[in-house]
Amino acid sequence: MDDDIDEHEEKDDNSGTDDQRLLPIANISRIMKRALPPSAKMSKEAKACVQECVSEFIGFITNEASERLVEDKRKTITGDDVIDSMRALGFDAYMAFLPQFLSYYRRNKGKAGPMKKQKPSPPSLLDMVQNHAQV
Repeated sequence: MDDDIDEHEEKDDNSGTDDQRLLPIANISRIMKRALPPSAKMSKEAKACVQECVSEFIGFITNEASERLVEDKRKTITGDDVIDSMRALGFDAYMAFLPQFLSYYRRNKGKAGPMKKQKPSPPSLLDMVQNHAQV
């Protein structure tokens, strides 16, 4: 029947095209490769699945932060807004390292550009998550 719509095909009016709402697959692949052993391979299906998931996750967190901005009559989402939104949405497991990462980012913001000599790379958020999981 034409009136029946598969829930996977139903789109939100504000979602735009997939190209507009999904993060670039090359960036997703690069992050995934860093988390896997060098000999591991990733299928296109795995990359597309992670792309969909992380894009949805970011949208979910951003929407919560946006609602807070409206309440506070502000226009800019800050790192603290993201952390507060994640806490409000129940992502408590991330609270052990996200404030620490945000603090590290703020201390080092703008200290090394692409043309400047860089010191050894700081730990990435991925590194911090993996180290936290091992503890």
